[in-house]
Amino acid sequence: MRIKDLGIPEGIITYLNDMGMDKLYPPQEMAIKAGVMEGKSVLVSAPTASGKSLVALLAYLSMLKNGGRRAVYLSPLKALASEKYREFKDIQGVQTQIPIKPSISVRDINVRDRLQGNIICMTNERMDIALRRDERWLDRIDLVIADEIHLVQDPTRGPVLEMILTLLNQKRQILGLSATMSNAEEIAQWLDCTLVKSQWRPVKLTEGVYSNGTIQWADNKKSHITTSSRGPAADLALDSIKHGHQSLIFVNMRRSAPAIATRASDAVQKTLNGTEKAMLDKVSDTILRGNENTQLVVKLATLIKSGVAFHNAGLNSTCRDTVEKHFRAGHIKVLTATPTLAAGVNLPAHRVIISNITRYDINHGRNMPISVMEYKQCCGRAGRPQYDDAGQAVVVATENPDDILDVYIHGEPEPIRSRISGQLDIHLLSLIVSRPGITVQQMNEFFDSTLGGMHEGITIDYDLEDLVQLDMVQTVDNNRYAATKLGDITSKLYIKPETSKSFLQTVKQAKKRKKNTLGFLYAMSQSDEFFPKKSLLKRQEDMAYEFLQTRTGEMIDDIYTDDISRELLGLYGWINEETEKDIAEKYMVESGDTRRAIETSRWLLYCMIQLATYTKLPDIRRELEALRIRVANGVKEELVPLVTVRNIGRVRGRALYKAGIRSVRDIKNMPISRIEKICNVGIKTAKSIQVSANV
Repeated sequence: MRIKDLGIPEGIITYLNDMGMDKLYPPQEMAIKAGVMEGKSVLVSAPTASGKSLVALLAYLSMLKNGGRRAVYLSPLKALASEKYREFKDIQGVQTQIPIKPSISVRDINVRDRLQGNIICMTNERMDIALRRDERWLDRIDLVIADEIHLVQDPTRGPVLEMILTLLNQKRQILGLSATMSNAEEIAQWLDCTLVKSQWRPVKLTEGVYSNGTIQWADNKKSHITTSSRGPAADLALDSIKHGHQSLIFVNMRRSAPAIATRASDAVQKTLNGTEKAMLDKVSDTILRGNENTQLVVKLATLIKSGVAFHNAGLNSTCRDTVEKHFRAGHIKVLTATPTLAAGVNLPAHRVIISNITRYDINHGRNMPISVMEYKQCCGRAGRPQYDDAGQAVVVATENPDDILDVYIHGEPEPIRSRISGQLDIHLLSLIVSRPGITVQQMNEFFDSTLGGMHEGITIDYDLEDLVQLDMVQTVDNNRYAATKLGDITSKLYIKPETSKSFLQTVKQAKKRKKNTLGFLYAMSQSDEFFPKKSLLKRQEDMAYEFLQTRTGEMIDDIYTDDISRELLGLYGWINEETEKDIAEKYMVESGDTRRAIETSRWLLYCMIQLATYTKLPDIRRELEALRIRVANGVKEELVPLVTVRNIGRVRGRALYKAGIRSVRDIKNMPISRIEKICNVGIKTAKSIQVSANV
């Protein structure tokens, strides 16, 4: 079946043809025959790169052509939602016959986006928030595209996806997109979808196990690898480079990513020609110029000159984006990464190397084997469509290679199972908030319609009782339930009921007319929602003790050294204008973790602000608002008025303060030339600063 025969606009046909798409892949053709372009709900379970994105596009175009109003494209990660938004924007620019109008919503919970488009790309969590708020645009949804639907089994994010699909699966077309699932029939039954299940992929995948210098392939063939002191993963990557291919190495610990990249760097550098070296020198310089030069950033910039790089959560998004861009372009020959990349943006390589089949499991307190599903996800990155005829996935064996062949290569992924029971109180509260006067029978009927209800049944009695005890839910009449005002606020703030109760106690106990800075930050860092959270190193304990002893006046409750995380110390340093480099060196918190802690803290402080409003504590609210501005901008208290002006951050704010500027009013009355000089900016930015000050 050819794309030109699908009845889609000529501009889009040309666009797809230019990208090498002329004929439909088998899974795409199966989806068409299942009625995805006729408004029927379909679940596509197929390997990575098998063309699921085109199925989504065809469903969206058909929905518009047939008079539909709006589609939503749900993704588990902000990066994926942004990637899809850019794809739809590209298509919008090549044709005019169908009004393609993409929007995106992945921002803070307190930001209400103007969602004017007819396809909205958003994270699952953002959709969950919209449902809790009953946002008006929800009534216009005719198509729900749910990407990476197999992540319903994820303990953290899975329950959110399960809830929103249960809520949205009412008189709407559902298109579920998933990696291969062993129990896809059950998922399709739950969603009332026609199942399209395929093992076809555009690039043949060859899987093997490496041990003692030899790859044992699944078809019983063998390949011999030149070994060295660099280690198995580096040796396998270098073998791939000899044949003109890139390699992607998955590691099981964050610190292993730069370590393995370093081992491979000298040998990879010898394979580069002059043009490649010049290009990589520019990439290295870009990283150093665009980021604070922490040890990790300098390490990355140095390695990139050799044609290797690493990708982990310690890097900030700017560094990760640069690495992804140049690996995708073929400039970086070897990339080491933690497995989160397997579920993230699309970065295929000819050879994927899984350096260890185990990972540390906090629940077991030791390394445990990864799931077959995770292994298959990593393998899905092997082979670049339109570049490779075949891709290779190789596991480094630390034990019996035959066991890996049996369990992972020849094995089936584990069945997808619901995880909603682990977050039942949160989602039970959101259901009650959205349906005031709901009965226990109606609650049971709803949860019976979830995947968890279909599999093993769900009991709500204990969680309902807990919500009543926490003053989140109350009975109204005839055994009907409704949320209290506190329950309604808690659900819409998107925090756990226990967290809300803890924050409420914190704002009530906060001291008026005294600073509670450390107390607020500590309470926030103790919540389950605060992330990341790493324990102090042994050598940091004396520093942390001294830190607490000198700040007892800012505490609300007693704080002990054992309860302090490195991120709390780093966050306190950040609001006192320590640099990311300072924070990385003093507290061992990398810039990527610092930025995630800042983002999480802005959300949790916003929650505290709303609870201070609820309890009618205006003084505490004002203190929290100022603290939130400090966290967002990384400034001391005296700069809070200045950084509220657009285009003024910590650096320009400090420069203005040193020049005697103390308030927004001072900026209003400043000559443009003086703003230029003090802030070291051009006239355009200087004018923008003054305009913002006058708003």
